[in-house]
Amino acid sequence: MDHDLSIQAKQTFSIVTLLATVLVVGIHYKSDVPDLPDATLATWNQLGQEFLFGGVARVAVPVFAFAAGLFYFRSDDGTFGCYCKKLSDRVRTVAIPFFIVGSVAMTFWLLVRRSEGKPIDLTMAEFLSTWWLRPPAEQLWFLRDLMVLVVIAPVIRWLGSRTAVAVVALALIGGSWLLDFQWFPPVAGWRILQMETLLFFMLGCMSLSRRSWIEMAGRASLSVIALGWLIWSALVAIRIYLRADFDIWYADDHGIADLLLHQSSILVGTVVLYMTAWRMRHRWLLYLASGSFFVYLVHEFPLRAIAHRLTDRFMDPDYSCWLLTPVVLVGCYATAMLLGRFCPAAMAMLTGGRIPRPAPSNVAPSNVAVSNSPSRRAEGVK
Repeated sequence: MDHDLSIQAKQTFSIVTLLATVLVVGIHYKSDVPDLPDATLATWNQLGQEFLFGGVARVAVPVFAFAAGLFYFRSDDGTFGCYCKKLSDRVRTVAIPFFIVGSVAMTFWLLVRRSEGKPIDLTMAEFLSTWWLRPPAEQLWFLRDLMVLVVIAPVIRWLGSRTAVAVVALALIGGSWLLDFQWFPPVAGWRILQMETLLFFMLGCMSLSRRSWIEMAGRASLSVIALGWLIWSALVAIRIYLRADFDIWYADDHGIADLLLHQSSILVGTVVLYMTAWRMRHRWLLYLASGSFFVYLVHEFPLRAIAHRLTDRFMDPDYSCWLLTPVVLVGCYATAMLLGRFCPAAMAMLTGGRIPRPAPSNVAPSNVAVSNSPSRRAEGVK
């Protein structure tokens, strides 16, 4: 079976990574949250940040995981040799960037502790565990999840290739995700694998047999996209109204209604984000998107700590996200483009070979079917 996607779909997933990266930066620079469940007691600043970064932005991890699964299995033939090659590739493109950024974060963490005169109460085993498994850069947890998913990819492929088994597996994994039931224990403070990344990585694998759905979603009309945004926004707003201080990542005090609304907003939002991205496939945005992995790697600690120390001197910390999010995004993407142009070797080492490159000028139009012949595939963004 041909598992290839149209040029349009490939380009759309590039834009999706750009949008998801913007949302992730917003999540990490969120500076104020509602203190109480009652939304009427929250400030407009708290509600605005919760809507954008605690609600809408939570589609970022699912779309990252879905795209990772889709593109992993798109070129997987199921052989042991292919598995070994992909595992080796992911060591270069995921594990090594994890180690480099984790090492930088650990170095700065040690320097900060020393400068502040705080003790470093870690045994050698704890120090190595923190460095290799949970460095002080929160975004790296997803890369660790990706490596686990690549290791167990043959199991996921087997589950997705048998209809009856796939239905049962999807029901169990999807139901657990829906109710925020985690199967895997924590190691060094992070779970071995989050149910959210497992579910959407598996969905990416299973979607290869339904490629027409991906193409059809991209060609949705503007009225369908507008309706999707309305439903997505309404689900987030209702969840905030019912439980303003909801936090699925760092708190376990959830009601069934809170969880169902939050997870439903993610399911709707992932589709709407993709449909929106389909219509944003401008060559300059595709070029910008090629620097997204670099931005994902560097936007957190120590940059976030430095940025907050600077802004706390001249503005209310509760409002800093509205300034820092766009400033960090512009600064990081500009740095990615400059490094890609003038220091490609350093960029390649840090990002596992992901060097920002200008997109072709003949971007596939959004309303025309595109051939997947070899000559046309070469023009796509991979």
